[in-house]
Amino acid sequence: NFLTKLIQDMQQNIDSIFSLQSCVVSQMVQDRAKLGELFRKVGQKELDFLTNSGLWFGFLLGLIQMAVALVWDNPWSLSIGGGIV
Repeated sequence: NFLTKLIQDMQQNIDSIFSLQSCVVSQMVQDRAKLGELFRKVGQKELDFLTNSGLWFGFLLGLIQMAVALVWDNPWSLSIGGGIV
């Protein structure tokens, strides 16, 4: 009877007894390799997208900048294009 009431009381007040957020944060801070692995797994698709889109957008903007530099014979055209990018 006492044990049943104790367990029921603990279940009703679990937030004041145990903090899941605190437990997870302390475990992640203790094991930095696990935290890095988590970020890599979760963000792999986004990182791949940023890498690939940066490659293609940079290539496209570089072609535009090269065309401007060929047409407009100004030594500052590359610097101005780089500043815009």
